[in-house]
Amino acid sequence: MIDLYTAPTPEGWKVSIALEELRLPYIVHPVDACSDPQLAPDFLRIRPCGCVPAIVDRAAGDHAVIESRAILLYLADKTGRLMPRDEAGRARVEQWLATDLANPLSGGVSVVTRRVTPDPAGNGGASRSELRALFARLDAQLQADEYLAGDFSIADIAQWACVRMHAWSGIDMTPYRALARWIERISARDACRRGVSVPRPFEPAEQVYRVKSILLR
Repeated sequence: MIDLYTAPTPEGWKVSIALEELRLPYIVHPVDACSDPQLAPDFLRIRPCGCVPAIVDRAAGDHAVIESRAILLYLADKTGRLMPRDEAGRARVEQWLATDLANPLSGGVSVVTRRVTPDPAGNGGASRSELRALFARLDAQLQADEYLAGDFSIADIAQWACVRMHAWSGIDMTPYRALARWIERISARDACRRGVSVPRPFEPAEQVYRVKSILLR
């Protein structure tokens, strides 16, 4: 059994989607960063700074893993699934995991989950041109393959959890036809649909994404 500490954000969805795809039993512990600044002591022992997501693998001696990227790799290695077995394939997956659509200057919230606006002072956020470049890179890869690293993998999970929120960026997706087809393809997966419903939002999503960056990453 795995304990999942999470919130309804792209970073949290990455992990719940993976757990659903891998059919691993897990218990959800929602972290309500919007209304509960005094987080549960058991969670703070795992993640002192209060950031989500985090997991505790009870079947592995209560082994704790933090950060969505590390958790995805841990779960793939634990099960031997959603990760190519050859070194070249694994490298492709890890490269896409490193191509993160979250900008550290955006307050720890994925830039595609909030409307991108120019900042005259140059403080934080991502420009639409930066996002278009990322979308173009994804689109180019998906013109050649149905998935980012050959077969469906944690790379697709990680990117889809963010890119599915593209409407918040205000970018016209018409030029990115392969990317749009991929979004629909992943959206049709039952496990992915279940994963993005974990946990149920505490309040309208727009408010959740504006929470303090120290609590949501």
